[in-house]
Amino acid sequence: MKKKDFRLMLFAVILAGFLGGVFSSFVAVETVSAQKKSAPYSDVVKAENFELVDKQGRTRAKLMMGKDDEPTLVVYDKNEKATAAYGLNGEGPIQNLLDRFMRP
Repeated sequence: MKKKDFRLMLFAVILAGFLGGVFSSFVAVETVSAQKKSAPYSDVVKAENFELVDKQGRTRAKLMMGKDDEPTLVVYDKNEKATAAYGLNGEGPIQNLLDRFMRP
């Protein structure tokens, strides 16, 4: 293939690619997505138990429903020992600061 023919073919290929891209943008009106669109985002997350962990994966806090079906928050130290508990019981609010023997 001569140098002139090569340049002409290269120009034709580039022009065809450009024109194909422009044409396809007019034909393909609908936006293409890799995932199906779900319901709109909600600002509510529902669960029965949440755990907050540190960078090492140790549990540092739990928010859960207690034995009497009341909300409870338990806070743990870096050794995963419970240090405080907050929540509700049948009589009202509770707050327990726990010692090293897990006693209030």
